Amino acid sequence: MNDLQTSPVLESTFALDQLTHIANDMDEHQFALLFKPIFGSDISESIYLDIWQALRDGTFQGPAYTVAEQSEAFRSARYDHENDTLLVTRDVIELALNQPNTSPGLLLALIGGFGQYLADYIHTKRFAKDETDLPELEVEDTKEAGSKYASLMAFLDSSPTDGTEFAHYTQNDLPAPLVLDLSDAPDLKEILPKPPLQFSVGDGGHETIEHVLKEVGFDDQEIKSIYFGNWLRDHSQLVDPKLVRREDEPRNFPNQFSRKALTEIVDILAAKAFRSQLNDDEKQDDFRVSPEILGVYKASEHIDNPTNHDESPVDPTEIDPDFEEPVLPGTERTGVYYTSSMKVYIEKPIVQMRAKIWEAAREGKTAAGMRAFGEALHILEDYFAHSNFVELSLHKQGRTQVLPWTTKAKCEHGLPVVTGLFSGTDILGSLAEPLGKALFPDKYPDFKEIAPGYRSPSEKILLILLGELESPMWLDAFNKLLALRDRFADNPLFRFVRRVAWTLLLPLNLIRYYGRDLFQKLFQWLGDRVGKEQARWDRNPNIDADVDATHSQLSKDHDSHPLFELATDMARHAVKQVGKEMFKFWNGEIEYPPVQLAHDFICHPFDSCWQDKLVVEWLKEHEKELESVSAFDSLKKISATQIDVFLKRLKALDINSTHRA
Repeated sequence: MNDLQTSPVLESTFALDQLTHIANDMDEHQFALLFKPIFGSDISESIYLDIWQALRDGTFQGPAYTVAEQSEAFRSARYDHENDTLLVTRDVIELALNQPNTSPGLLLALIGGFGQYLADYIHTKRFAKDETDLPELEVEDTKEAGSKYASLMAFLDSSPTDGTEFAHYTQNDLPAPLVLDLSDAPDLKEILPKPPLQFSVGDGGHETIEHVLKEVGFDDQEIKSIYFGNWLRDHSQLVDPKLVRREDEPRNFPNQFSRKALTEIVDILAAKAFRSQLNDDEKQDDFRVSPEILGVYKASEHIDNPTNHDESPVDPTEIDPDFEEPVLPGTERTGVYYTSSMKVYIEKPIVQMRAKIWEAAREGKTAAGMRAFGEALHILEDYFAHSNFVELSLHKQGRTQVLPWTTKAKCEHGLPVVTGLFSGTDILGSLAEPLGKALFPDKYPDFKEIAPGYRSPSEKILLILLGELESPMWLDAFNKLLALRDRFADNPLFRFVRRVAWTLLLPLNLIRYYGRDLFQKLFQWLGDRVGKEQARWDRNPNIDADVDATHSQLSKDHDSHPLFELATDMARHAVKQVGKEMFKFWNGEIEYPPVQLAHDFICHPFDSCWQDKLVVEWLKEHEKELESVSAFDSLKKISATQIDVFLKRLKALDINSTHRA
């Protein structure tokens, strides 16, 4: 450099002005929430608040800029802690002057460098607050923070447009403005990550059983409509009186929910399971969930034992009049009918099943009619999965060593048919896992769907859950972030950033990341219920007449249970017979719907013979299974393992989430 030449100078307040504008537009909580994923969630809230306040007061100082020669250490911009300056390479600056279409890269580099400066500033402030055991700030960590910061700023700030002046460059006393040229902004579809291919998993439970309806004439769409009714009964278990708060009570999440919130969550799950597969809006309406269609948990709709063993039982109808009144131990409904050798409370589910078949008959083969038929089939199928019908059928074949899950009673057949008490493990399956999968999905969404107003299923559920909090702070923050994302498609600078997926998922990840303590409380609550359920195994209903079997003790819903296959075969047989007659009725081939046929399947196995052949055939291949279903401790271990698997799957959903904050 000769005497007439001076060192080049770069000046810019763009990044500082940009951050100041954001601080003025957000409250302190939203500001801190926004930057924690970049600079650290373990950082004292007071540091973020100090920055926020200084920006609003106009006292926060940005870094000085130094024009540097090309370096192997960095390509465009890097904050130099030793000299407290932001180094920017001359080549990149002059390239932006000579080829303006490269200016977006320079602007993002300056914003990213400002992010590196903030990372260093925060680290220094932490040290000043006596956090003297902090490790040194690694260069790579600073670079990553800068990259995320630049992406976030481009996402939040849609003000940069063609012609925006973002810096001044002076060389040899000749000033030159650096002006943004967005003419080469790529098309959105070029930058949006593609969702990975997903392999569908097999069906299970009620849906698998109802596939037999195809064998009697129903087509795929009709089966789906019938299954929707069955699915609704499964998911009405979410609206449990232990989960629901009274409408006039204050919010108490995560201990309690409003009925409205739980219903809305089920509707979101229904959209994914049913409506997403349909293009016809009118047909989609057939699969919408309302409080009237979903209802609430009723033991009679699941053929559960309704007995309430709480020391101070609460009347659920005081929470919501749609709940059923409690059934107390020792009352008439807990008794056994002598002639039928069945618990008295089973009569009500039979009445409910008959009513739903009559409703299906009146409505015809319409969406409402098929839904009602599915609700009836739910009760029929649950009879084989949730009662001791299968165990007593084995007794009938001389396998009396099989645990009956009851003691002898004063009735025709000695051992009565009983069903299980609804329990915490049911909540695990019906609430925790669907919520966990929605909140912690294992694949990226299709970003092409992200248009203004778009909300993913995860985001919709979070909006509902955050609305259940007493304070609106989290909900307001989430809504603000989503509103900002709505504008991203109109922001051409964002199309140049490197971390598109990370940024677009930020609204969801922020709330999920910092709201994790809320969900930990929810899962802790579930764990407490599971603990109480496991404690019930300390008492044995096979030898103690005062003990009722629980749902988990009798449930044969999962293939881990030795009698799963036999129970499923029985349910398939019953559904096929009833479905065949319903198909004929809807087609005008017979005069009456199969109300009595369905009723006849719900009886003591000693009073029917249709299942005998199924049991004999099953025994030919499964005689060895009898050992485990004849030992209380063996079944206790199976149940404990199943619960443990559920809990591990819940934890894994978070751990394996591919786009955590």
